[in-house]
Amino acid sequence: MGTTKNFLNNILISLCFLLLTSCAKFVDIKDGSDKILLVKTKPAGCISKGTVDVSVLAEIAYVKRGDENIDKDLLQLAKNAAVSAKANTIYKNESTEPGKATFSMFKCNRPWAQ
Repeated sequence: MGTTKNFLNNILISLCFLLLTSCAKFVDIKDGSDKILLVKTKPAGCISKGTVDVSVLAEIAYVKRGDENIDKDLLQLAKNAAVSAKANTIYKNESTEPGKATFSMFKCNRPWAQ
């Protein structure tokens, strides 16, 4: 009986691990996204390229993801969108929901980042 219980526990643990790892969201890194600058204040004298709403999973199978990982993924998604919009600068607007953010995108005069 004890061997069967241990076997079932091992299967359950393996299934939980498989579920957690298969639900993980990995954000692709788009070419050119490393050149996108994140600024802390809205830039002046730049051309607006619009905004982008990005979101990632804040929780996987009732396990909360770390804020640092969430922020990193949101930032990468915003940088990817900025590349597509031909922007070179982004600014993060206030966000109240975990796992969601809105970024403003700008094309600024930065010759070194063309």
